[in-house]
Amino acid sequence: MEAEVMNMLMSGGANLAFAVFLYQQNKDLQRRADEREVKQERKEEELRNRYDQVIRDLQSREETVRNELVNDVNNLDKRMSLLEQSIATLSTIISEIKASLIRVDNAT
Repeated sequence: MEAEVMNMLMSGGANLAFAVFLYQQNKDLQRRADEREVKQERKEEELRNRYDQVIRDLQSREETVRNELVNDVNNLDKRMSLLEQSIATLSTIISEIKASLIRVDNAT
C-alpha cells in the first residue's frame, strides 16, 4: 500500500502536488466558511434576543400606561359620581330653602 502511494506520488509529479494543494485549500476555505456561518448565526441570535427584549419592554410599558389610565378613569368616574350626589344634595337643599322662603313670603 505504501509503495503504491509512493509510486503515485513519484509518477504524479506536479499535477498530484497541485491536486493536494487544491484539496488543502478547499478544506481551509470550507473551515473558514463554517466559522463565518457560526459567527453570523451567533450575531443574528444576539440581535434577535435584543429585539425580543425591546418588544417585551415596550409591551410592559404599554401595559403599565394602560393600567394607570384605567385607574385614572375609574377614579374620575367615582369623583364624578360623588359630585353628582353633592349637586343633587345642594339642589334639594336649595329647593327646600326656596320653598321655605315662599312660605314665609306668603305668610307675611
